[in-house]
Amino acid sequence: MRKFMSGNGEQVLMKVKTMIMIAAICFAIIPMIAFVAMTNITVGNDGKAMFKEELTNMAAAQSSSMNAIISKANSDIDTLKDMPGVRKYARNGEFSDEIAKTIDNDITRYISDNPLINSASLVDKNGKVLAGTNMDKDYPGFADYADYKNKTLYFDGVASEAGAGDLMVIKSELKDANDQTSATLFVTYNVGVENSLLSRFTSAVSFYNKGRIIVIDPNGRWSSGSGVNNSLEQFTSSVTDEIPKLQENTTSNIITFNDSTDTENYGVLVKSSGEDGLVALAYCPSSRADSYASKSVAPVIWMAILFSAIAIVAAIFISRFITKPLSKIEETLVKIRRGDHEARIGTVANNEYGQMSRAFNNVVDEIVVSEDRYKTISDMSDNIIFEWNFKTNDVTFSNNFNKKFSYRPPTDHFADSFLVKAKLHPDDADRYRSDLDQLEKGKNLENNEYRIKNIYGDFIWVLIRTATLNDADGKPLKAVGVMVDIDRAKKSEAKLTEQASFDALTELYNRETVESQIDNEISLSEMRKSEMAVLFIDVDDFKHFNDDYSHATGDQVLKFLAKTIKDTVDGIGFAGRYGGDEFIAMIRNAETNSPAHIAQTLIDKLAAGFDADIGERLSISVSIGIAVIKDDYNTRVEYLIGKADDAMYSVKKSGKSNYAFI
Repeated sequence: MRKFMSGNGEQVLMKVKTMIMIAAICFAIIPMIAFVAMTNITVGNDGKAMFKEELTNMAAAQSSSMNAIISKANSDIDTLKDMPGVRKYARNGEFSDEIAKTIDNDITRYISDNPLINSASLVDKNGKVLAGTNMDKDYPGFADYADYKNKTLYFDGVASEAGAGDLMVIKSELKDANDQTSATLFVTYNVGVENSLLSRFTSAVSFYNKGRIIVIDPNGRWSSGSGVNNSLEQFTSSVTDEIPKLQENTTSNIITFNDSTDTENYGVLVKSSGEDGLVALAYCPSSRADSYASKSVAPVIWMAILFSAIAIVAAIFISRFITKPLSKIEETLVKIRRGDHEARIGTVANNEYGQMSRAFNNVVDEIVVSEDRYKTISDMSDNIIFEWNFKTNDVTFSNNFNKKFSYRPPTDHFADSFLVKAKLHPDDADRYRSDLDQLEKGKNLENNEYRIKNIYGDFIWVLIRTATLNDADGKPLKAVGVMVDIDRAKKSEAKLTEQASFDALTELYNRETVESQIDNEISLSEMRKSEMAVLFIDVDDFKHFNDDYSHATGDQVLKFLAKTIKDTVDGIGFAGRYGGDEFIAMIRNAETNSPAHIAQTLIDKLAAGFDADIGERLSISVSIGIAVIKDDYNTRVEYLIGKADDAMYSVKKSGKSNYAFI
């Protein structure tokens, strides 16, 4: 500005400008100082509260981990207990050398297939090992286990005191025909070694650098994954007195206690399922809460500085010296809004206002060019763009609409528009009208698919998506939508289904059909802008059904598995047999149809089992790998299935009967 002014005029302008700047700086800095002072107190307290809340969430997360440990132990001992030889011995007490060898082989094979297990032994009522680990020997400290409850997981104080190492133990008494205890099954797990049953979640959990997790059994023994301690004396009564009050799968309030080093800690207790379940204590030195609070304050201070800087700039420009020129900008905006796209601000001087005027004019020029570009692109695209203005109730379509449909509205009014006059397939008409009513109320259409008659008189599949724009009061202002022609992909889907080949045993799609269907679904997902998922499902230890029962029983297992998968994904995808005991499930719209929920549902349904022709109820365990396509629609079918297969094998390696993403 100095360049174009001189004498007193320049001095007066500079004085006024300086006064405005000083006033603006004062009005910005003083509130900032007060704000930072209050923030230091308020956010500091909030930071500690957030620290305690996250500590509670950390403890709550351990409930599911402990339930998984208990479920694993119960599953192991139930499986061993359900072995044919063990069942026979339990019922009538018969125990020949042949039966002993069969039971011992079964137990040995099961231990080898489950690396988390340390030992498994079938012990008679006198304490002699009949089969399994240490066969034909006395079970160490057998009498000391008399008070251990059935199917309850303990830290094994007997073994650790005897120098046998740190173990967890679970037992289950077998009953004879007279409901008398005929034998006892014992299963033990290592504690103080890498990748043990316990260390998988206690050692893997790390929070706030010094946070720890310990697990406590019904006898008061505890471990953090690196060994067993037979006493809770290092924890104060504020911790130990809270344990009996805990309910299943619930957390305690924040507990404050000093540990053996006299360090103050915040802790939260959580109990697993079951009356005599495990208890976890998540705790962390309280000093970490102060550090957490300090880190919470720093960003707010920087934000306050930023806001103050913005306030200074805003105060300078919102002065009475620029309000008058702004009125000219407002007048020009009104003209443009009314349709005069040639309206511009006349450059009145070569000063700040002149620069602002030229910048404004440049922006308007760019908007006009951008709008023309948008119209050109929409006309060249195969996708039809439309807009419904709720205030004027007018509807407009992009010019390429005429390439697909022959309707010519007499006016732009909604009642005369193609949205109302479109010729819908009878099966889609009611749903379309209902969706249109919801759109008028501000609810968007998300990947809604309909059949509409085109310019040639044929019904074609179109996908409609909309976005609703609201005014300053939050009321719907207009809806902008797109119609995507998905007819080819939908008809290809129908043709594939019509020509599908099926597996003779399970009546599901065979491998070739599964791959073709997934390939077409990738194309449809790209048009819908939605996610899709592939689940690779493999039966755990399927050979067991054929070897221990019969191949006919194995076929029954596969049929039950196939029906369960098909029923679970019906309406949201499809299923097929990929080969042997491997199955594929495809899930559409994975962003709403959670693959994880579906996988867990399958695991639970199959674990519930079915009544086989052999007169027993068979439970099925599966490992599931999940691969998801979010936006990479160029993915090949083989690659997608391969990724799901890799995820499945990661489950196999980590204990089976679970699911994993990749």
